[in-house]
Amino acid sequence: MARKHFENFEAISSAVPAGDAFEAVIAIKRRDGDEHLHIFKVANGRTYALASEAEAIAEAALTKVIEVSDEGQLIWEEHAI
Repeated sequence: MARKHFENFEAISSAVPAGDAFEAVIAIKRRDGDEHLHIFKVANGRTYALASEAEAIAEAALTKVIEVSDEGQLIWEEHAI
């Protein structure tokens, strides 16, 4: 799990259960609010047998996020997706 701080948001990469496997996700939360987490699936919804595999993919994806918009959308490096 990796954490990245932005101007108004905090993002965390992680793995979540998906049936008998795991999906790679990035969760974001507004720093100054009490809103719920917003979860973004990465790797086009692909699943992984091990949580550690999904976490590694999510962590790599998080390094490509350069900012989070005011609306809570991920802003990626050019050519990242």
